[in-house]
Amino acid sequence: MNTHSVIECVEGFKASRLDNTRKIFVYLPPGYKEHVDHRYPVLYMHAGQRAFGHSTAGNETWHVDQAADQLIAQGLMDGLIIVGIAHVRPVTHNEFYHFIAPAREAVSVGCSGLDYEHFIIHELKPFIDEHYRTLPDKDNTGLLGSSAAALSTFHMGTRHPEIFGKIIMLSPFFVDVQLDETSESRLQEENMYLMPESSAPIQMWMDIGDAEGLFLPSQVRGITHQMLELGYKPGKDIAFLEQPDAGHQEADWGERVHLPLLYMFGRIGNPVSLELKGRDVIGLRGGMSGHVNALLHYDSGFTMSVLEGEYKSDQPDVLEVRPNGGLVPVKTGNAVVTLKVGALSASHMYTVVEELSGHVTVCMSAEVPFQDIYDDSIYGGMGMKLLHAGGGRYEGCFEVPRDSGFRFRFTRGFRQFETDADGKALPNRVFRAHDNLSLHYKIQSWGSTAAKAGNRR
Repeated sequence: MNTHSVIECVEGFKASRLDNTRKIFVYLPPGYKEHVDHRYPVLYMHAGQRAFGHSTAGNETWHVDQAADQLIAQGLMDGLIIVGIAHVRPVTHNEFYHFIAPAREAVSVGCSGLDYEHFIIHELKPFIDEHYRTLPDKDNTGLLGSSAAALSTFHMGTRHPEIFGKIIMLSPFFVDVQLDETSESRLQEENMYLMPESSAPIQMWMDIGDAEGLFLPSQVRGITHQMLELGYKPGKDIAFLEQPDAGHQEADWGERVHLPLLYMFGRIGNPVSLELKGRDVIGLRGGMSGHVNALLHYDSGFTMSVLEGEYKSDQPDVLEVRPNGGLVPVKTGNAVVTLKVGALSASHMYTVVEELSGHVTVCMSAEVPFQDIYDDSIYGGMGMKLLHAGGGRYEGCFEVPRDSGFRFRFTRGFRQFETDADGKALPNRVFRAHDNLSLHYKIQSWGSTAAKAGNRR
């Protein structure tokens, strides 16, 4: 008897309006082949070529199959079908953009999200429902994506709540952010999303790591609270997580994908502990505000951030706390903030100082191996373009939001990552911009003969 999960591949699946083809990967849970009378919920996942299988240099995967297998084996989730939809990389149009393309891309890249939406709803879903034993109703149909694919998930799900009753968004690309020294905030921000006019009977999961560079937790948290204002109920209709120290890559999403799987399709259990995370020194002036990231942990291993709670400051004349965890400084001094959730409580001390700027300066240099021809520039963390300074040295200084965290590898372009001397994948480089920084790095290799040769002086 085969009790293992199985991943099938459908080759050359046609999207008529997009006029392209792609692979479709279908995860079938343990017991699917044996339990022939059983039907299963379905989760559709964008960028499905990175959903399953082993990671290699420049081709990291989520290992969603392993996450689902483990939850099923632990008895925390019943079986479900996961449909990985391979992404067709944009040339003239991006299928993850419904209405807005970032201004920096819009000159050459348009929006084909509506045609992609048509493909999933009218071509792919009917095929899956016909060829596999699905529960096709909206309450058993979910949609998952990260980054720009999470933006697509947001638009597709809120536009079609009669199709998708569960939408999962990891690190959503709601706002395009570029460094801009001429702006007061040192950032140039462009909204990518179109907010629905009213709530709908769907469940949502939104999350963000606090080390995603210019994908800022405040932006995703802000969208979450806009959804609450539309009538969605925290914990019931919408769950949010600000994940400490998580970056903006497949490995980070794979490490926590079990959480939205539990929330949407499993049994989260009972809360067992509460902790207050986030910056504990804020300024009266200078732009450095603060927000409590209250993490509620459950006995199943599930975790989410508390969106609204009963906060209390022991010194409200020094520091006030809003129900959403926002910290409001009143005067300099110290205050202990306490949050109660049911029978659980947690406290933390916060300090208000006279002034603290909302941004810091990060100067970065990198040494690359000898090359006959060097690139004009390479890229560090998001938005950090290092210019060739002579020989194998690259340099750059950048003003970034204070406390922003970066987990990155140097690149020479889209997914052209640095590697070790043998061409193998490297772990992320990590830094946190609490204060001004001067960072120096040494790059071993670009991983291939073509990469080492370079392409420009």
